[in-house]
Amino acid sequence: MALNAQALERLGAPGIDINFGCPSKTVNKSDGGSVLLREPERVHGIIRAVCEAVSPHVPVTAKIRLGFKDSSLFEDIALGVEAAGATELCIHARTKQHGYLPPAYWAEIGKVKPKLSIPVIANGEIWSAANARQAQVESGCTDLMLGRGALSFPDLARVIHAQHVGEVYTPLPWSAVLPLVQHYADQLEERAPKYATSFIKQWFTYLRRQYPEAEALFQHIKRMKLPGEIKAAIMEEYPPSPTLTPQGVKGA
Repeated sequence: MALNAQALERLGAPGIDINFGCPSKTVNKSDGGSVLLREPERVHGIIRAVCEAVSPHVPVTAKIRLGFKDSSLFEDIALGVEAAGATELCIHARTKQHGYLPPAYWAEIGKVKPKLSIPVIANGEIWSAANARQAQVESGCTDLMLGRGALSFPDLARVIHAQHVGEVYTPLPWSAVLPLVQHYADQLEERAPKYATSFIKQWFTYLRRQYPEAEALFQHIKRMKLPGEIKAAIMEEYPPSPTLTPQGVKGA
């Protein structure tokens, strides 16, 4: 990890973020991600080694969950992350055992945050501005990390910000989101054709949570095998508009 961090610094990385929260079985069976939360000393040792390996101006940050099977080691892990030299800590408010099942236990973050002096970011089950506000209240965190919520609701961050500052903001309609999907499909077909079809469908499974139109289109494409088929289906139902491009909605 330390050698990889040094290589990333040479490549110009502005910071090193270490994810100890990934619940993926593939990652965990390779001794990575949230399986490390069973051994706080290893988590702390990895962070310390990376901090010592990179230049002082390169921040080293970490993401964790509340624990592996339970949250009994949560405080020990969080305090050790700071002691090891991390400059910021993001906490997903569930254990590995919880996976992604609701609810998220934001209040657990709130029990440990006052004991830390580094910035703490709350994460998990934030699908709406109302969820965001509740996460802030229960965790005591000002800052939030969005994950699946941003896949479901591409401008969720803007919606949350508007609520925070008291602005009126109209979320993107499906007609403005679709060009992003089309652009994503183009990029996948060019750069990762082997995974393109499954990745496009995966995004649709999130988008249909927010957009009824995505549900209808997903039902149409879900049995298609080739990215070209999916792109053609999208184009057939929603011909591209010169006024709706990925660049046109970039600032949204």
